[in-house]
Amino acid sequence: MKKLLVAACILFSSVSAIANDNEDKTVVAKFKVTTNKVDKMANLTFIPTTSEKVTVKILDEKGNVIFQESILNKDGFSRPYNLSQLNGAEYTIVVKEGNNTYEEKISIGTTELTATSNVLVATANRIDNKIELKVLQNAATPVFVTMKDLRGNILYNATVTEMVSFIQKFNVQQISGELYFEVKAGNVVKTIAL
Repeated sequence: MKKLLVAACILFSSVSAIANDNEDKTVVAKFKVTTNKVDKMANLTFIPTTSEKVTVKILDEKGNVIFQESILNKDGFSRPYNLSQLNGAEYTIVVKEGNNTYEEKISIGTTELTATSNVLVATANRIDNKIELKVLQNAATPVFVTMKDLRGNILYNATVTEMVSFIQKFNVQQISGELYFEVKAGNVVKTIAL
């Protein structure tokens, strides 16, 4: 009788383990929002679970849609949103992917920028032989981008116009040593060492 009971327990646990392996597994997308209250910027990072388009909406305090876009990037994306020209302080960022909806309420404070103030945020990341430069500003002011090596040799020089924010990617496989970016918009200059 004892052997029969042990055999039944082993059989039941095996069937239970097989049933658990065949259950539907839910994959959750990665969704993260960071804010910069001084510059009134929000950065959305989203890694989807499917290769479908996702819809991004920004809602004001009253729930009105103030911005909407569709993005198709199966590998995910990181997208800055410049909220400095808006008067509100509380917003909701909503991402809809298929039947799933992700949302986060954000507060960017009540700091207001005047129309004459120029805000420039520039960041760069170097991973292996690739550099990604992100530039954000509160107006579509021409941006001058210069990349130099340690000796001060100019390796890249360009002017970007009519864009509030942009991302540039560089392959620096042939370049060794530290690099410097100088990003200038109006009278604001940012220097980044990599």
